Order: sequence, then structure tokens, then C-alpha cells
Amino acid sequence: VISHWFPSMSGLGFGYGGSSAAASVTTPDGKSIPAAKVHELFDKVGFEPPPNMPLQDAFDLLMAMAVRQQEPELKSTPPKGRTAVSCAMAEVDGIMKEFGAEASIMQPVGVEVKGVDTTKELNPRLVGALECLMAQHGLVLFKNQGNPQKEMGISGKYLTGDEQCQLSLAFGAGALHSTHGNHHECPNRDIFRLSNNQNHGFNEVGPEWHNDGSFERDVFGYVVYHIVKAPAGPGQTAFAHLGKAYDALSPEQQKRLANCASINSNGGVVHPLVHKHNISGRKSLYLHTGMTGSIIERVAPPGDGKLSGIKAWNHEEMDEFFMDFTELLDRPDISYAHNWEEGDVVVIDNLAVAHKAMPGAHKASSGLRILHRTTCAGLGPFDPAPELKFPIRFDTDGPCPFKDPGAVWVEGYVGFRWGDYKKRSVPH
Repeated sequence: VISHWFPSMSGLGFGYGGSSAAASVTTPDGKSIPAAKVHELFDKVGFEPPPNMPLQDAFDLLMAMAVRQQEPELKSTPPKGRTAVSCAMAEVDGIMKEFGAEASIMQPVGVEVKGVDTTKELNPRLVGALECLMAQHGLVLFKNQGNPQKEMGISGKYLTGDEQCQLSLAFGAGALHSTHGNHHECPNRDIFRLSNNQNHGFNEVGPEWHNDGSFERDVFGYVVYHIVKAPAGPGQTAFAHLGKAYDALSPEQQKRLANCASINSNGGVVHPLVHKHNISGRKSLYLHTGMTGSIIERVAPPGDGKLSGIKAWNHEEMDEFFMDFTELLDRPDISYAHNWEEGDVVVIDNLAVAHKAMPGAHKASSGLRILHRTTCAGLGPFDPAPELKFPIRFDTDGPCPFKDPGAVWVEGYVGFRWGDYKKRSVPH
């Protein structure tokens, strides 16, 4: 990789072998490069690894970037704009019957839909009915989808990457919003490929309750998950109904959280902890428990200063709330863990449900698991209620702007660490 990507590096005199493990890095073929030469390489190409990243990990990251630069650019999916035709909930049954589709309500969250082939273009009126169902029940599940494939060498019955992207365009704004990196086995720029085997996809992603795209002001509207290789053992994804979670709170809790918002640690955008769903009108909770840098609360009417009357929660308040929130979403009357089977396609309303990967999803002992995710652009800003007069974004790179004693202020891809976080997978 070095000789092809950096032909000018031949004069650096890389010496393989002869260095201790503590003073060198190991290449994929088992050879050793002295640490001094690695730093020289970093300086030569202008590579700055993330702070505190171990030298071996930084070297592996640079090599992965080198390999990616040599590969042909992945195909992206052009937007086509919103095509779904919105409808009232009272019209859903008639529209479903018109297109030969049957909906069975799942408990505590979701609807299984039969009679729909997701490899084919969906009628816009049918999509509008499906959006209504998701707003009310959180997600739709399609079973036994796809055709026999061997994309990227993986045999099975599933949708191709292009077919999944076209399906995703049917929902919401009719555009994909892809902020993720691409594994080298990704069939499409807009596919986020997840696996418990790093040779086949990214691992240890999403072990805590969250909503995708929380680092964006316009959070993703819909998300499509499709199993390419279902594991023989545990490998579930859990889904929680955020409207039911809100209903389970006491009136005092509901009132307090309605005056609160989260600040995302990876970009500083501000989102409400309680919102009124744009389709169902149902009040629902919203919190990314792995990427929140602070929680703020309106405790007094606005004054002269921009942050007047706004309090930032301290460590104890956030820790207790995150644990209570997780315990609430873990309740069997609010969430369920989906056992993936070949051909499963799950489409979620990203403001109606939260989700997380269960521990078995990250373990090789479960058997090979490959999941494709596509994310649909949001339909508009997901901001706190205007009457709260919260800023819509903070500069999380700067110092904490709040003077409250012990105010939590975390910046970075991983947010506030709560509970016994060391026993969980790496939060994303």
C-alpha cells in the first residue's frame, strides 16, 4: 500500500523487523515498522490521527484510507424528491386493500405488512399509507423479501444495494442522507454495512438507545434496515415506541421534560426531549443516549442574556435520567428485540421509535451477521419548541457556556458516559 499510494516514500528507508512491539507497528502481513518511521510517514503525508489514538490504530486508519483512495468511487443514489402521497389514518385500510397489502399489528411496536414486494417500485399512495402506519406504530416489517444473490460474495436471498436504495427513496423527502463511512464491501455509497465480522462490515455500532442522524438539525426521517446475512445465534436489533414511553411518564416528568432539550456532542445541534410527532400528533420522547453532550432546561423566563433562564444538568442529574430512560425503553410493553431472518426488511419512522443493537449483534460467536442500513433525509428542522427560546446549535468545541455547578459539557463522537458504561460496547 505504501509503495503504491506513496511512491515518494521509498527514500524513507523503512526497516522491517528488529524493533520491539512497543516501538513499532505491525503491517497486515506481519512485518514491523519502527515507530519513528511511522511518525515520519504521518508528517510526510500530512496525516493527523485523532487525539490519544494508539499508534497501531492510527497506522491502520491511514492504511485503510490509502486502500480506499485506490478503489473506484462508489455509486451514489440521486434524489428524486418526495413522491409519497400523504393520507389520513382513516384511509389506510382502504388503500392497503386496494394494493393487495395486509397489515398485522405487532406488540408492543410495529406492523407486519404482507403482499408487498420491496424489490419493485411502490405506489406513492401505498407509501403514504405505510408512513401513517409507521407514525402510529413505529415501524413496518416486510418478511421474505429479495431474490437469490451473491453480492460481495455473500450467498442468500436479499435485496441488492441498489434495490434497497430505490426502496428508501420512496419514503419521506425522496432523498438519501448518507453521513456514514463506507466499508470496502459496501455495494453502494448510501449503504452503511454493519457486521460482527470486520472483514464484512463495521462492528460495535449502536449498542445504546438512539435515533439515527441526531447530529443533524434535520434528523433522518426514515431508516431502512435489511438483513443480508442473518446470524444463526443472537443478533437482534431492539426497537422502542417513543410515544408509549412518553405516556408511561408521570405528569410531573412529562411537564419537566417538555422544558428540556439535548445538545448533541458531535456538532452541537439542539433537539427537544419531548416533541409532537409531525404525522400522528402524538407526544413522544427523543434522546440519543450515546451522543449527547449536555441537557439543558428552561427553569425561568428568558431575560436579557441569550442563555438567561436556561440551566445545564449536572452529572448526577444526567446519569440518573439516562439510566431511567434506558430502563423505561427496555420495558417489554414499550420495546421488543427483533430476531432477524433471511429476507427481513424493517422501515422505521425515526421520530416514532428508538433502536439499539443487542449484545449478540457484535459477537462473532453468533454466526456471521451482515445488516445494511439506508437513511432518508428529514423533512425539516427538528428544533425545540420556539417558546423555549433555546439556541438551535452550540459550539461544542468551545468551553462550557453554562455557569451551573457541575454542568456537563462533552464534545466528540462519543457523548456523556453514563451508568456502568465500561461493561457495554463502545457507544456510537
